[in-house]
Amino acid sequence: MEHYDDGFIEEQEEQEEERNEEKIINEEYKTWKKNAPFLYDMILSTALEWPTLTTQWLPDKQEVPDKPYSTHRLLLGTHTSNDAPNYLQIAHVQLPNPNYPESEDYDEERGEIGGYGGGSKKSAVEIKFNIVQKIDHKGEVNKARYQPQNPNIIATMCTDGRVMIWDRSKHPSIPTGTVNPQLELLGHTKEGFGLSWSPHAEGKLVTGSEDKTVRLWDIETYTKGNKAIRPTRTYTHHSSIVNDVQYHPLHASLIGTVSDDITLQIIDIRDSDTTRAAAVAEGQHRDAINAIAFNPAAETVLATGSADKSIGLFDLRNLKSKLHALECHTESVTSVSWHPFEESVLASASYDRKILFWDLSRAGEEQTPEDAQDGPPELLFMHGGHTNRISDFSWNLSDPWVLCSAAEDNLLQVWKVSDAIVGKDLGDVPTEELEA
Repeated sequence: MEHYDDGFIEEQEEQEEERNEEKIINEEYKTWKKNAPFLYDMILSTALEWPTLTTQWLPDKQEVPDKPYSTHRLLLGTHTSNDAPNYLQIAHVQLPNPNYPESEDYDEERGEIGGYGGGSKKSAVEIKFNIVQKIDHKGEVNKARYQPQNPNIIATMCTDGRVMIWDRSKHPSIPTGTVNPQLELLGHTKEGFGLSWSPHAEGKLVTGSEDKTVRLWDIETYTKGNKAIRPTRTYTHHSSIVNDVQYHPLHASLIGTVSDDITLQIIDIRDSDTTRAAAVAEGQHRDAINAIAFNPAAETVLATGSADKSIGLFDLRNLKSKLHALECHTESVTSVSWHPFEESVLASASYDRKILFWDLSRAGEEQTPEDAQDGPPELLFMHGGHTNRISDFSWNLSDPWVLCSAAEDNLLQVWKVSDAIVGKDLGDVPTEELEA
């Protein structure tokens, strides 16, 4: 009789587990693909040369005269291997104008809906995607975000803790082989993913990193001939890795920060104390908090995404307890983002490979047992097009229900949920009912 050591048996079990998981993922994807024509008005799937950890729609779109589509722009990065060079990238995406495509245009081979090459399946044309600018970047791009007051100015977070500032208009469309940012923000000692420009004051931004600090910067302080900028302020109010930071969209002096220390904290920059925050939510999640998003319309409402698989909803006026929890993800929640125009709608992404839409105006609605099996009443939609972890996603500001999502396996998807699903009247955030 053969004897196997524990290590061998453990390895076999792990491999078996992986095979089973792959099987489940493939089955789920097949089901999703079969149902896609009924769920979406448009889907584009494209394989990038390298995965991107970051994606953001630029805020403009260009109408093309006499054509049924317009050109939108996307901000992307790269995450290469084997010392291949990394780039900050701008892509052009041609999207059909709203109300143009029909779901009969579904092209099953490509898994695409909504091309603009005609009215039949046979002639559905690919939604065109092409990278129009590549800028040399040092190491992978952890996060890239444009400055709201001037979208040509882009901040990127590097793997060595540096934050680089780029003026896209000062770089050629083809890379030169030399990394040459306009400015370098020096201060963080470890890499990070927390990055937010101030929507109120041009040139100001906040970053959070694995060095446990939150830093404020003002790129207007640069002096000619010196690329290096130091932080205007360094906060040490967290006791572990800072995962995400965000300026409040309406209150210029408030910044939200979340951390592996399982706290949500609100900084008020009018206060000179950098060792503690103005308000703290403790004990509201059971594991690291990965993401924060202030509601752009309901000024006291914010959402957090946590490794405990849940989303927390909070009222700024009372952080002692959550307003509400949203639970349907089966793995760590990695990002949350409010719909730019629908006050009650929130999107969340998770390591479970899903992006969920939540409609908070449905909180507390009665459900039949059958409905409850599909998820809580607030669950509006589940995007199941990715078979790998989602790195980032972004709402399109010019076409309200269009999203772009990027996964760790090179796959980038641009998609719009069917109007039949999300076109109904959506309400406001019912803060009173959430507390009930």
